[in-house]
Amino acid sequence: MNTDFSYTNASAPAAIIFDTIYGEVSGGALVANPDHDLRAGVAVGRHTDGKLYPIKGYRLVKAVASADTTIEIAKGSGVLIGDIIATAKKGVAVTAVDTTTYTTKDVVTVTLGVDIAIGKVLYQAAAASASAAVPIYTPFGILGDDCKAGEGDRRKKVVLGAIVRKETILASDEVIALLPTIQKA
Repeated sequence: MNTDFSYTNASAPAAIIFDTIYGEVSGGALVANPDHDLRAGVAVGRHTDGKLYPIKGYRLVKAVASADTTIEIAKGSGVLIGDIIATAKKGVAVTAVDTTTYTTKDVVTVTLGVDIAIGKVLYQAAAASASAAVPIYTPFGILGDDCKAGEGDRRKKVVLGAIVRKETILASDEVIALLPTIQKA
């Protein structure tokens, strides 16, 4: 008889992001202290200070119609008022964010003016544009480890060559296209 037995639910399994990794920065790379927790699978780009910074990815949890004035994205993106959210070459500024009402999503006030399917990852652009948006930083690689906010600049695993899962990677198609040695499966 197990009189001192107690049951603890298993934690949720970590999402599988990389199917195959065939290249990474030897010894890791210096990732700047993020303003929000980053999980593995976020694209990073080099800043003029030599550190790597995240290129935020915003995964849609609801399809977007061209007339919509809000979008619903998965929690954990770090979206802020003033961020430029982009798809293809169109980028627009975020004017409001509701991060408290829902536990699994954030509601972002932004009018993209295009239809977008559920599950697509949008990217953080450098500037608003109707036809020439580009990522905020030139993509360098994919973060291979989680990176906690508030722990200062950290040396982290950065993947340069890999086959990644499109369902779990938090980098847009536009950003992945600028990383020729990263492929989505």
